[in-house]
Amino acid sequence: MNLPLFLLSITIAVVAPLIAVRYLRPILVRVLTRLCHDQANGAEFWVRSAYLLALSGTLILMLLFGNFSETASLLDALHRTLLLVCGGVFISVALIARNIWKQVIASISAQSLPPKIPREH
Repeated sequence: MNLPLFLLSITIAVVAPLIAVRYLRPILVRVLTRLCHDQANGAEFWVRSAYLLALSGTLILMLLFGNFSETASLLDALHRTLLLVCGGVFISVALIARNIWKQVIASISAQSLPPKIPREH
């Protein structure tokens, strides 16, 4: 195992998802606060979950499929690292966005439905 390639790859796998979720954090907090009915703790929980999901998913991909062999060139290892990190961040953000979008649609649908009027028999 090539220790410098391993450390470089792991560093990139940690830093990239943190940057991505940090970029999304301001809007994510606003959307989640609305969906959690203005309960800041609920939104904070989901944002922290997003951090863990993005970070752990990317690290798992890197540890499973990273190229850290002694014969690997820096360029080959960096190429694989960037592919895995981008894939991990993409999958994490897609999962987060998909689940939030489901809740947004449900919230919009609930607001646009007219109130139920009881029927008389």
